[in-house]
Amino acid sequence: MLKRKNNLHTCHKKKYKPSPRITIYAVFTAIGVAVGILSSKISNTYLEEFMNQHVKSSNIFVELLNFYIILLIFGLGFLIHIVIHEAGHLIFGLMTGYSFVSFRIGSITIIKENKKWKLKKFNIPGTAGQCLMMPPNLSNGKFPLVIYNLGGILMNLLSAMAGILIAVFAKGISFPIDAILIIFGAGGILIAITNGIPIKFLGVPNDAYNVLSMLKNKEARNAFYVQLRVNGLQSQGIRIKDMPLETFKLKENVDLCNPLNTAIRLIEYNWYLDNMDFNGAKQCIDSFIPYIDKVVSIFKFEINCERIFLELTTNCDKSFIDDLYDKNLKKYVKSAKFMLGKKRLLMAYEGFYNEDKIKAFKYYEETKQLAKIYPVRGEADMELMLTDWIKEKIIKNV
Repeated sequence: MLKRKNNLHTCHKKKYKPSPRITIYAVFTAIGVAVGILSSKISNTYLEEFMNQHVKSSNIFVELLNFYIILLIFGLGFLIHIVIHEAGHLIFGLMTGYSFVSFRIGSITIIKENKKWKLKKFNIPGTAGQCLMMPPNLSNGKFPLVIYNLGGILMNLLSAMAGILIAVFAKGISFPIDAILIIFGAGGILIAITNGIPIKFLGVPNDAYNVLSMLKNKEARNAFYVQLRVNGLQSQGIRIKDMPLETFKLKENVDLCNPLNTAIRLIEYNWYLDNMDFNGAKQCIDSFIPYIDKVVSIFKFEINCERIFLELTTNCDKSFIDDLYDKNLKKYVKSAKFMLGKKRLLMAYEGFYNEDKIKAFKYYEETKQLAKIYPVRGEADMELMLTDWIKEKIIKNV
């Protein structure tokens, strides 16, 4: 009997750990309640008074000027909240064992290279900022993913609530400080909502959507981990060809429409490129064809860019290339001026499609210059190798 009591006592002392899914739903609920309370408070007691005091005027031109000033303040506040959002990922990532890789706002990128901080230029079309970190080593096959992904949302919400509460309740706050704080808070709430409620915006999943996807799907979790890990290693100068291919191999018949899986398959494609295995690269990129109209738009552009590149360097079927290289893809390539892979594509296009050696070699020189400031050294080395190969191929064809 005594032994049974001891076992029972031990069971009662065992701590309960809520599942990650319960945690994430609790966070979403807290965000919804907080936003609801703040919205109710503002709309019922402050919004009308705010508009009357800071916007409305007997002079229509003054009223329009006030309105545009409000919009300008909102835009600036929104930009500040982008920084706060990415800083949230950074702070909560460091708290949970991640290590710093890069921090980008617009095209300005801070990266740690050889234990030194460097300022570089890089941009991904359609993104305003990005914080990339190296995840900690797996522990029993697991790693912290919820708080890192939701860190940006929490920071936006906390800073927005602080700004609004100060403006509403603090004594001695007057125009224009109160207006700036309220508008700043509104920008933070907007970002918190658009990232904290699991949705896809223009086909791109937000932070909350990615978290729910990873909590439901082990393959998605693994894909997210591998993606961060590979980027971290490449930023340290390690070539993707020197990593085991098995690292990027997805299971058969995996859903390539899931952006996390799409990214991993593209990493596998780059492994073949880095090893100059163009047959393997073509098989890999062609595996996207059944999913091409369902993948996220930015990945669709990337996939079609690589399909065109492989065609340019082999058969150079102009009808095939013209079909893929439409005005939307051309616009994307033009906007991706900080991405080395697009310089490689344009070099191949001019060299093999237009047979213009001068323009092709112009892109070759641009690639070399861009590689010097490129934040991902391992990728830069691969692209330099490929453009050297294209140059030799063009020379032989002349």
